[in-house]
Amino acid sequence: MKTHTLILIILIAGLFSCKESLLFPETEGNREYPQAGVRSGEPEFTLLTESPLRIGFNDFTRALPIPERSPERSAVYNASAIGDFIPAYTQPDLTDTLDGYVTDNFDFYETVLLPELLPRTDSLKTIQKYQAVNALTLFIYESYQLFFGDSFYRWGGDITDRDQPQTAESHSTSTKRYGMDCSGFGASPFEAAVLLGILDSTLDESAFSSFGFKHICENDPAVSDGGGRGGSTNNYRMEVSDMYKVGTLITTIASGSTPTDAQMAMMQAGDVVLRSGHMGILVEINETLYFLESGGSTVSEDNLYQPYRAKEALADFASRRSTEIRRCLPEKETMTGIVRY
Repeated sequence: MKTHTLILIILIAGLFSCKESLLFPETEGNREYPQAGVRSGEPEFTLLTESPLRIGFNDFTRALPIPERSPERSAVYNASAIGDFIPAYTQPDLTDTLDGYVTDNFDFYETVLLPELLPRTDSLKTIQKYQAVNALTLFIYESYQLFFGDSFYRWGGDITDRDQPQTAESHSTSTKRYGMDCSGFGASPFEAAVLLGILDSTLDESAFSSFGFKHICENDPAVSDGGGRGGSTNNYRMEVSDMYKVGTLITTIASGSTPTDAQMAMMQAGDVVLRSGHMGILVEINETLYFLESGGSTVSEDNLYQPYRAKEALADFASRRSTEIRRCLPEKETMTGIVRY
């Protein structure tokens, strides 16, 4: 009898132990994420109870595969490459001749990025505009990090090379052949979307691209392009000041404040984040909004250069200056996250 009682007690204890492990599953609250730019092997996916504050590109499914960085490509497309120097640059509205270094980002786009995009363009055209721009934003950011380093900032750099030549004295990075500044990167997914035929350059949906901005300037006398050196036109290259002129204001985050949940609910991927002199863009990862930028201290904080969860990033971004969230894309129709191909 004593033996039977002992066995029964052991069985009950074992069952309770199993029940406890089912009721209280092991959590993964302190998972570490690799730095963006470190890409080895296939990503491992774990169901998280809360979206991480930072997320590396190996920790979620890529909507678009990034290009291969072969030795041959790396020899041409790298952070050390110096741009061509132009001794005499003129345009109709300039009274003086300019000189300086120019970027070659469009060659990188056509040679390295476009071959990955063309086979998937038809798929991108079938999804919502914000989803397509979202996929392009993440693709361009990670590709630039892979080839040009986690910080690919270049003063006066944009993906279609519209900006005027920059002098070596204007900024420490103004001689680089490749790279983009904050508004150059912010406009890049819209530029690519127009070039691929995803966005229409004659509609407001492309307002944050140089193509859409040019159309607006030519048809709206209240909007003009004056972001070039000496107040000249800048070939319709999007500056931060130009982003303020177009699109729709979604909400304003007061200086020193954190966006409310109601404000966050108004935002979507593809919205641009503007404050005086700097900008970034919102992206959606695993149905959560994150923030990306080229330059500035928000994404580069702690030298991580990774997507930063939007609510916390916007509080950081607006810590000293009032911040606007603006949109040119159609409003998302559903709560569906980005589509994988």
